[in-house]
Amino acid sequence: MAVKFMRTGQQGILVWDEESGYKFGIDLFLSDMDGRQIENPFDIKGLKDVSLFFGTHDHIDHIDREAWSEISKVNPEAKFVAPKFFEKTLPGDLGIEKERFIFVDEGFAADVDDVHIEALPAAHEFLDTGDDGLHPYLMYIITFKNTKICHMGDTCLYEGVYQKLREKGPFDIMFPPINGRDARRLRDNCIGNMTYQEAADLVGVLKPSLAVPGHYDMFKFNGADSKEFIDYVEIKYPEQKVRIFEVGEWFSV
Repeated sequence: MAVKFMRTGQQGILVWDEESGYKFGIDLFLSDMDGRQIENPFDIKGLKDVSLFFGTHDHIDHIDREAWSEISKVNPEAKFVAPKFFEKTLPGDLGIEKERFIFVDEGFAADVDDVHIEALPAAHEFLDTGDDGLHPYLMYIITFKNTKICHMGDTCLYEGVYQKLREKGPFDIMFPPINGRDARRLRDNCIGNMTYQEAADLVGVLKPSLAVPGHYDMFKFNGADSKEFIDYVEIKYPEQKVRIFEVGEWFSV
C-alpha cells in the first residue's frame, strides 16, 4: 500500500496513507469565496478523519481561518500546523486552544504522530522576515511513511533557496506554484509566485521523483496554463517526471 495524494485546487493537497488510514491536509481552501473556479471538494463535516491541517501562510486560500475554526469544533482531535510567526496571534484569533497548534519555522522542526515536519522560508513576492527572525511565509518539508514531500506554498525564487532545498532533499514529490507574478496583479495587491519557467528549472535541477504543479486553477485573475509548465519541463528536462492531476483524483509517486 502506498501514500496517496489528492489535489483539492489552488495549492491544496490531501495526503492519505492507505494502510493506516491516516490523513493530513496542506493548504486546503474550503470557504465558498466569490470568484473561485474550483468547487470545494469537501464538506467540513467530512474531514473528521483528517488528523493534521497545514497552512503555509495566513491567506484565506492557505490558512482558511473560518474553515479552521469550524474544523476545530467538528474534529476535536485535529491539530493545526502554521508558521511560528503567528504563534502569539493565531490561536486567539481562531478561538482554538494553543495546545492544538504546531508552530514551525526554519530551525524549528516538529514530530506529530508519524509525521516529521521541517520548514524553509518562502518568498511570496518578497522574502519577509520579522524582527525575531521568523517568517510569515513557509515551505514545508514533510517526511511521512518514508515519503519526503516538499510543499512549496507560495514562493518566488530567492538567493540561497536552491541550496536550502538541496540540503533537505532528495524529494519523492514536489508541489511548486506556477502562477507567476506581474505589475497588474501586484498593483491590485495580489502578490506573486514563481513563473512556470522558474518552477520548471527548479524541479529540473532538484530532480524529485515526481513534480505536480499548483496554484494555477482557482481564480481567473491569478492563474496559469499548467500545460505550459509540463511542456517546458518535458523539453528541457526530459527525464524529469511531471504530471497534472484533476481535483479529486488520487495519485501516488
